[in-house]
Amino acid sequence: MEVISGIHEIDTTAARSYLVVGDELTLIDTGLAGNTGKIINYVKNELKRDPTDIKLIIITHHHFDHIGSLDKLKKLTEAKVAVHKDDVDYVSGRKSQIGPAFFKFMVKVFKIVSHYQPVEPDIIMEDGDKIGEYQVIHTPGHTKGSICLYNPQNKTLFVGDNLKYVNGKLEGPGARLLPEPEKYKESMEKLARLDIEVIFCGHSKPITSHASQKLGEYLKTL
Repeated sequence: MEVISGIHEIDTTAARSYLVVGDELTLIDTGLAGNTGKIINYVKNELKRDPTDIKLIIITHHHFDHIGSLDKLKKLTEAKVAVHKDDVDYVSGRKSQIGPAFFKFMVKVFKIVSHYQPVEPDIIMEDGDKIGEYQVIHTPGHTKGSICLYNPQNKTLFVGDNLKYVNGKLEGPGARLLPEPEKYKESMEKLARLDIEVIFCGHSKPITSHASQKLGEYLKTL
């Protein structure tokens, strides 16, 4: 569905993907393996566009529920793939994904079942870079290379797994998924300096009103 003008949410399995629509299409995250058809069909049927109009795929962080369909989508669209420099080796397969024991087990199962092939990113992002209309904000804590994407024109913020919206309040990813809690707190404090109207979360519905206020309330709990 179109959440706000020019930004569409696709409820891919496990994690959400977002399409930023302009002359070209930008896809933010790809969900688990098996979501390629859902994304491609949305582009064709809802947007009436060709899948090759997806020129850029931005990954908010390297976890398998966000990159699962990346290899197939890159092949179909020939889009450029953008990843923060600290997560590049995980997306490219040079390093194994890290995390709690249950997470490592799920990654192994995912790779076997999905036949996922690592992808070498085309664009290496760093804090402060501009990609399209969005500013890259490096927000380590959940992963070393987690990022948010901020557009000061429409005051939208994509946060990946840094935040989720539950029962009218923002929450973090939980202690088990925060290997660097102090860095995470610093990352969230960076976001507080932004003027935000809409927050797009990786695992919940977006916040479409009073986003800065809700973020401020959450920061008081850290």
